Amino acid sequence: MGISTGRSRRTGACALVAAAVLSATALGTAPASAASDALWVQSPGSTTLSATPGSYKELSFGLYHDNGDYHVANGVLSLDLSELAGVAEVTVPDHCSLSASGAAATCDIWEVGDIGGSYTGPQVTIGLRTLEGAPAGAELTIGHHGQAETDGPDGVLYTHWDSTPVRVESVPTPDLALAEPQPVGPLDPGDSLTAPVAVTNNGDAAAHGFRLKVWTTYGLEVSATPAGCVRTPAAVDGEDMPVGLLDCTVDTVVEPGATVTPPEPLELTLASHALFERFDVSVEPLDGTSEQNPDDNGTSTPVTARNTADFAVHGDQVTGAAGETVTATIGFRNRGPAWFGNIGSGDAVGTVTLAVPEGAAVVSAPENCRAESSAAYRCELPYWATPEDHLRFPFELRVDRVVPDATGAVTLHTSERQAAHDPEPDNSHAVLVLNPSA
Repeated sequence: MGISTGRSRRTGACALVAAAVLSATALGTAPASAASDALWVQSPGSTTLSATPGSYKELSFGLYHDNGDYHVANGVLSLDLSELAGVAEVTVPDHCSLSASGAAATCDIWEVGDIGGSYTGPQVTIGLRTLEGAPAGAELTIGHHGQAETDGPDGVLYTHWDSTPVRVESVPTPDLALAEPQPVGPLDPGDSLTAPVAVTNNGDAAAHGFRLKVWTTYGLEVSATPAGCVRTPAAVDGEDMPVGLLDCTVDTVVEPGATVTPPEPLELTLASHALFERFDVSVEPLDGTSEQNPDDNGTSTPVTARNTADFAVHGDQVTGAAGETVTATIGFRNRGPAWFGNIGSGDAVGTVTLAVPEGAAVVSAPENCRAESSAAYRCELPYWATPEDHLRFPFELRVDRVVPDATGAVTLHTSERQAAHDPEPDNSHAVLVLNPSA
């Protein structure tokens, strides 16, 4: 799971190693000649689906071809899911579409790699969730075939139909779950808290250890790294929101019905720049063990600090004669002491608007600023702002007519949530003056 900005989606977590799961249709083939090529489906040789309702399993498929001398693209993988009706609910990734009945899926694979070079593994991972009443002992199949375009002599390559056997069995499995936590705070920067982590096994088999991941937002710091954990601190070094990660392997056995806690408590400290924080926790059995219901394997806990984030804008003063083009730079700064981010939604923390001074016209605007009219521009801010962040928006203005003290307003617009923690709302306004008289 992890800290979400509302822009990510879950991807397949159990991609199959190519050498181990190449479809039997590909085995025993001779090396391709310079004038030939062939297309193949990579698929699981077989799989077992637990008959327990809610159990989840992922299967990965892919398209690849033999001859690296040719470029193969615009592939289409077709899956026949008709035998899963009444047995499992099927989910597919965004580049696949399910038929209205759910009996078939079609997946676009834009680039098809060659098995000796550019092919890196399956491109499609589907999810199977067992339905109530799935018959134990049932033997089913998932059919598959593919096609793709090539610049080789064949024009279009096709695979033949093949299938992956699916057996439904009564397999005892663990079902790890985390209790839903309560919000924490408000606390003061510098305060510490113990993350409430308790893992319960609701399944009918023991989990022989588990993997625990804890994501922390920028204003939360891990006080000490527990044994068996690897820590990646949050870093401000790119476009992604700074998020820390604690990745732990716990060898504690969790018997059915039991609840356990990590051997060492997880202590977090609020940084001096903390305000609206969050830590997310996920748990899963070790060694790729399947479990009955992964939907309750993650939690998210909001943590609020008593702090402020002073958002401010600045204007500029420039001079130019009629016919000249001048550069005026307006800007945004977070004066802190807290950072601010729209962690869940990924929305901009605010916008800065510019009213163009009289007598001028914008001939060039920054990339993230758009015209709302010939005399007004709106510039979008990122979805997070750390203390002392300073963004500059240079506008090139053509002076069509000299108007002494021509003034345009620079205005910051933010959410009510941020505004309520802004100690200096007056500095959310500034001016851009063209040809000041004094």
